[in-house]
Parts: sequence; C-alpha cells; structure tokens
Amino acid sequence: MDLNIRHFIFLLFVLAFSAIFFLEPYHVSPVVKRGIPQVAFIDFESYEIEKDGVTSHLKGKRAEKFPRILRVERAQLVHLAPRGEESVRADEAIFFLQERIELKNNVHLAKSDGWRLDTDRLYYIIGKKLYTTRGSDFTITYGKSVVHGKNLYYYQKSGKIRAESIDAKIAEEDM
Repeated sequence: MDLNIRHFIFLLFVLAFSAIFFLEPYHVSPVVKRGIPQVAFIDFESYEIEKDGVTSHLKGKRAEKFPRILRVERAQLVHLAPRGEESVRADEAIFFLQERIELKNNVHLAKSDGWRLDTDRLYYIIGKKLYTTRGSDFTITYGKSVVHGKNLYYYQKSGKIRAESIDAKIAEEDM
C-alpha cells in the first residue's frame, strides 16, 4: 500500500509540472470579434509619464479598447502643450490611435491662461497639432471677451486661430 501512494504522488507531481510548462495556463488568447472591446475600464485614470515627468493625464467614467480605437465616456484629458497646460472635457471621446481624437457633446477646451472654448464637436489631428470644429458652432471666452463663430481651426503649436462667421465682443482689459 505504501508503494502505491508514493507512485500516485510522483505521478501527480509530474503531471503538475508538465501542465505548467506545456499547457501555458497563464496565457489568455485575445477575443477578436467586431463590436466586442478587447478591454474595458470603469472609473479609470491613466498617466503618460516621460523622463521629464507626467505629460498627460486621462480620466474617464468608462472606456472600451478596440483594435484601432479607444472610446471613453465622460473623458477628461489634461496635457502639457507647447504653449502651456491644456485640459479637454467631453461626454464622449474617441481616440484613433496615432491619428486623431474626436470629442463629442458638451466639449470644453481650456488653457492655463484662462482661454476657454465650448462646442458640441471638436477634432484634434495629432500629427498637425490642430484642433478643429469642422463646421460646428463654437464659443471662446477669455476674461470678459466672448467670440462666437463656426468652423474653427486652432493651431496648438503656434497659437494661431482661424474661423468663419465670427461675432465678437472684445473687452478693452483683455487686449
């Protein structure tokens, strides 16, 4: 009887080690189906850290990661831009990896100097460092100055702004 128990324990030991090395129980195959996210996050925060420190901070209520896009609900993004810190808030943000970001519904872009843009749709072209409303109406406030318009192009690197159908009320103290 004693010999049979030793053989049984040895057999279990051999099977356990062979399962660890050959079956790869730690490996999970990704699900590749249309419409089903690869990963989903609830109430999350993400930081982009470089050698100089934190350069971006993304916060959201829910995020779904698909093969080429990241969709975030109630997105809040703060990042260091060439002309200071910028923060963007939107009900929905879609990140097309390394191409562009589409911000939809209740969009607010604010710079650290007090400049603020409000619109329903805003697109950010990553390679050109360009914000555009692509035909949507916008409102810019800076101090007591208010500018309404359509089809805004804001070049982040140079700070230049181009727009159509502008109606502006500029306060003297903001000049």
